[in-house]
Amino acid sequence: MTAQVAAEIAGVFGDDIVYPEQVVVDTPEPNWYGTGRRFPHWPGEVLVLSHECQSVCSWGVPLGRDSCEVLVGGYLLDAGDATVRYAASVADFIAARRWDRQCLRRDPVLQAQAPELDEASLARLEGLLSPALSTAGWPGSSQYRFDGGGVRVMLWAQKGQCDWWISATSEAQLMAFTARLIDLPGLRGYLWATSDAGERVLAGLT
Repeated sequence: MTAQVAAEIAGVFGDDIVYPEQVVVDTPEPNWYGTGRRFPHWPGEVLVLSHECQSVCSWGVPLGRDSCEVLVGGYLLDAGDATVRYAASVADFIAARRWDRQCLRRDPVLQAQAPELDEASLARLEGLLSPALSTAGWPGSSQYRFDGGGVRVMLWAQKGQCDWWISATSEAQLMAFTARLIDLPGLRGYLWATSDAGERVLAGLT
C-alpha cells in the first residue's frame, strides 16, 4: 500500500487517507481523549488504512495475525456498531476499489435502487457473467461484482434494498445485456441513467 496506491483507491469514493501518510493504530483500550473505537468489538489492534468520507466507517488491517485481511468497522447497515471482514487481503481491497472505479466511470451505465436482492437474481447473473471479487460491510451488507464480455454489474445488497450498477463498453452492448435482466423481480421500473447514452439505452428497453 504505497502513497500513490492509497490516493488512487481513496479517490473512488472520496475516502480520507490515513496510511501510509500516518500510522494510526486502533486499540481495545480506552484512549485518553475519550473517542470510541473505529473498529467496534474487535478484540485486538487494527492498523487504520482509511476513513469513509463522512466517517461512518473505517478500513484497517488487524495486527498480530498471520493474514492481511482488511476489516471495515463503524456503523454498518444491518449490523449497527460492528466490525466485519471487508476483503480477504490488502491486495483484494485494492483490486475491489479499482474494479469499482472502472464500473462506475464507464458511459453508458444504468443504475437502480431496487428491492432486496433474491437468489433468482444472483443465479441469473452467475449464468450470464463471471463472479468477480465480493466484499462485505460497506456500503451494503454484501457487495457482489460480475463481469464478462465488456459488461460489469455491481450490486450493493442490504435488507430491503439492493443498488445496481450495470455498465458496458457500448450502448448496444448495454441494451442487449440489460434486456436479459429486465424481467428480474423488482428491476423493471427502477432503472435510471445520468447521461445521454444511458438515457438512450433506457428508451430502447421500454
